[in-house]
Amino acid sequence: MTQGKAQPAYATLAGDLRRRISSGEYPPGGMIPSESALMEMYGVARGTVRQALAELEREGLVVSQMGRGRRVQGQAAPDARPATRYEDVAAQLRAAVMSGEFPPDVRLPGEPVLAERFGTARITVRKALELLQQEGLIVVIPSKGRFVATGPPPPDTDREG
Repeated sequence: MTQGKAQPAYATLAGDLRRRISSGEYPPGGMIPSESALMEMYGVARGTVRQALAELEREGLVVSQMGRGRRVQGQAAPDARPATRYEDVAAQLRAAVMSGEFPPDVRLPGEPVLAERFGTARITVRKALELLQQEGLIVVIPSKGRFVATGPPPPDTDREG
């Protein structure tokens, strides 16, 4: 009787992550657990985790985001919960702007004040503000602060303004 070769650990891990993605456990737009978390969950070395994730990236299933981690490829469902804490803070700030709590041209509170309001770290608030700036909802005026943009955010274009 001929036995097949055992699958390398990274291939086994990649297969399990692939299954979790296809089942929706890790939905489109959602974050994959960190390398450290995967190392602990599967009892494998960092190199094994990196090989598995690299395979999923080559397949186009996940996308690496510098300094943020890896996200499942695809658009999150409109009613999906934010994948990260900074996205949750951004969603709450976006709602505050849309409700008129922070009207157009008004200076937003500083990072320490917002961090206290949301019970999170300043870096989380900074990432949330950067996201809203990318969306065109807020603008940064050097030496003055962050302000709610006048009028609706500009449409997604490749030009900067």
